[in-house]
Amino acid sequence: MAARALLSIISAIAFLFAALPASAQEGSGDSILVLDASGSMWGQIEGEAKIAIAKSVLADLLKDLPAERRLGLIAYGHRRTGDCADIEELAPVGADRAAISSAVQKLNPKGKTPMADSIKLAAEKLKYTQAKATVILVSDGIETCVPDPCGIASALEAAGADFTVHVVGFDVTEENAQAQLRCIAENTGGKYVSAGNAGELTGALEETVAAAPKVVTTTKVRLRATELEGGLVIEEGLKWTVTPAGGGDPVFTQDGAGIVDPEIEPGTYDIAVERTSDGLKGEEQNVKINANTWKTVTIALTFPVEATVRVEPAGSAMAGTNIKVFWTGPERQGDYIQISEKGDDGYKTYAYVRQGNPAEIRMPVEPGEYEVSYMLGRPLRKLATAPITATPASATLEAPETAIAGEEISVAFTGPPAGSGDWITVVKPDAADNKYGDYFYTRQGSPAKLRMPLEAGDYELRFVQGNSKVLARKPITVTAAAATLNGPATAVSGEEITVEFSGPEAGSGDWITVTAPDAPENKYNDYYYTRQGSPATVRMPLDAGEYELRFVQGNSKVIARQKITVTAATATLSAKDTAIAGETVSVEFTGPKPASGDWITVTAPDEPGNKYTDYKYTRNGSPAEIRMPLDAGQYELRFVQANEKVLARKPITVTAATATLNGPSSVKAGTVAQIEFTGPPPGSGDYIAISKAGSEDLKYESYVYTRAGSPANLRIPNEPGRYELRFIHGNKKVLARAPITVTP
Repeated sequence: MAARALLSIISAIAFLFAALPASAQEGSGDSILVLDASGSMWGQIEGEAKIAIAKSVLADLLKDLPAERRLGLIAYGHRRTGDCADIEELAPVGADRAAISSAVQKLNPKGKTPMADSIKLAAEKLKYTQAKATVILVSDGIETCVPDPCGIASALEAAGADFTVHVVGFDVTEENAQAQLRCIAENTGGKYVSAGNAGELTGALEETVAAAPKVVTTTKVRLRATELEGGLVIEEGLKWTVTPAGGGDPVFTQDGAGIVDPEIEPGTYDIAVERTSDGLKGEEQNVKINANTWKTVTIALTFPVEATVRVEPAGSAMAGTNIKVFWTGPERQGDYIQISEKGDDGYKTYAYVRQGNPAEIRMPVEPGEYEVSYMLGRPLRKLATAPITATPASATLEAPETAIAGEEISVAFTGPPAGSGDWITVVKPDAADNKYGDYFYTRQGSPAKLRMPLEAGDYELRFVQGNSKVLARKPITVTAAAATLNGPATAVSGEEITVEFSGPEAGSGDWITVTAPDAPENKYNDYYYTRQGSPATVRMPLDAGEYELRFVQGNSKVIARQKITVTAATATLSAKDTAIAGETVSVEFTGPKPASGDWITVTAPDEPGNKYTDYKYTRNGSPAEIRMPLDAGQYELRFVQANEKVLARKPITVTAATATLNGPSSVKAGTVAQIEFTGPPPGSGDYIAISKAGSEDLKYESYVYTRAGSPANLRIPNEPGRYELRFIHGNKKVLARAPITVTP
């Protein structure tokens, strides 16, 4: 997801707060933003951390927000790692903007994602049981502390006077995380919008939050049912019945519906619902409906959900290796098998049950005690578990003690069966475990081929498992690479020269080039890969001056230099001063040794150096045969070097070409007629044609090239009618016309 889209989403939140009416000061419509500051917020979007984007936008929001607007701010996961109690009210509703801004800028993502308890704290701060309360949750992932945040949100909504949670999925792509966030919003009457849908979010906020609070003068009730507590909202096939508490006739019934909004007088009621397709039933008794209020009643339809898991190998497996999990279960949408730390509901690795049975899942890379579980996707619930121990994995590395900078070496290795994110690399000894230089996936088999860093120094070969855990290390000393260059001291601009060189064994991005002495080390003009062998052929720049031949290693490090002076190239052109349009003119020339993109051409005097009409490469030798343009005018012959630099020019005047046609005024259809003609010397695309009268200039029925000489033997069309003889010049221009009638 692009950072621009992300900014537009949080800007929509800014619009939400800015649009809150002044009447919010009296407690109706107060809002709290719950901001995710867990460790995953260091994830990047187009090279920028998500937390940095959030800080920047919130800072701008707080600057522009009117002082009378009431809002609060809660963050979680920003103070401690692994602590589900790491939830902090950074600013109470109505707090000073400067204090809020300062607190936001100090956030440092570290820990877990206790969404449910954060929402609960926000609800309590908003006195949700007494007044309208809105929470806007911005999260980039799944709950990692309690098993059922959706159920907790549902309970808050049921107990609240008018409690709503709108949820913004902040770069959320994982299916289970999306389902959980969506459930929180749906079960509180809120909106869930992913970060990629700013327009929908803006509309939702305008509709549900930004609009001024309404004075409720009627009693409204919404009835909803879910599959299990906190589960999916049932959209159809329900039979609803509402009766007065203690008995009496139903005041409302409806069949085949999902969510319903009955009109009910204030009072206390028993509400029952049945799904007719399978007979599942639920009810809630003694529901109090007060006058002039809006109330949502959610009833969970419960049914047995059971599962089993059996792991192979049983009991223990090597860290980072794959295990097979045989399972039974409801196999509902979003159900998955996970491995988690013992006693922790968050997962380390997982696989959806839809991917097959048995599920193949990777053990965590850290040794320890874990649990394999069958997880109900929605509502999130652990249905079955089996213990498993991750035993330590081991690996070995065998390689030379020293290597030359940029050299490719072989590293023999042994280790656990290859898994995703297992690789051999070379880095500085103090680099973090997940850092890498050149790398080689272990699935490719031993030995690994690794290119050494370009800078000399002490390094470390590593066997890294699961992108994060180092199983084996081996020191290696990288010595400086040396190279030599032997080219001429001077050369003509645009000339191709030979440069002999020696250096380290050729690797990716090793080349010989010529460039300005002060150019960065990764800059080049013409270049030659060293893998092609010595000597290199390098073309000099087109502009005279002082330059430098370079041996560049790994696209970035210069390991040899030689100065070279480039002198200006010169050229001459000799041709007649005038020519007829379309005529081919001999142009004698002298100039530098021919190279790619060197040619003779004719063009308008004011055209850029890389423009041309007809042209001939100088490698074909002097003279060049150049055809003149078809339109009369002032032109210029040019010697062009390397497709862009004009070394010589000569003016030439092009006069108009003329032609005549002499044929019969009428001719019989299907015969061959002799057409006498005069015109310019024959050139490519010059021909005599017969065309229907009034047709486009270059549309013809038959033709004969003028190079065949006069008279032209022209085949006459089979269809009688009015036609026209034409002298076509260069496939483009009509020089002469004569009417002709074709008779039957």
